[in-house]
Amino acid sequence: MDKNKNTSNKSKDREEYIEDLKKTLTPLIFGILAGVICFSIYAASPLMVVDDTGGTMVAYLDKGLIPSNLSAQFKDKGIPLNTNQNLTVLKQGADKWLIGNEYIIKSESAKLNVYPIPVSENWFLIALLLILVQKFVYPYMHTRINGAKDWLYIGFITAFCWFISFTLLLSLIF
Repeated sequence: MDKNKNTSNKSKDREEYIEDLKKTLTPLIFGILAGVICFSIYAASPLMVVDDTGGTMVAYLDKGLIPSNLSAQFKDKGIPLNTNQNLTVLKQGADKWLIGNEYIIKSESAKLNVYPIPVSENWFLIALLLILVQKFVYPYMHTRINGAKDWLYIGFITAFCWFISFTLLLSLIF
């Protein structure tokens, strides 16, 4: 009798362990997914790619000047570059420059990739939407969500993983 009771307790403990594991790993995956979605929507592709085979643009940028052919390419692409003000060019690293808090230029193999400074108020909205999507995912996984405590945990883990993954992805470019 005790042996049968002990076996049922182990089975119940195993089921609880698997359910808790699902409640932890699912928001983790959804948070990473939210970070990847934000990165791919807002910052993954450069705004403009400029050919710099002679290296003259890099030399100008290193001196803190915007080359005339670079500003002409901004104008040709229809990208606003506020030339009325004195734009500052700050060197951010070995091959990175910041132009007037608007654009980041990154040099990669004789090409200059121009990225806009990522500014958005909708990034966290994607993480919130993926938290809400989980409401429909858990029933398919046969996992019970017991009240506000579980939802606070799921929301926190998803938002935390979104923030970490999105920040790490942004650090790759910027």
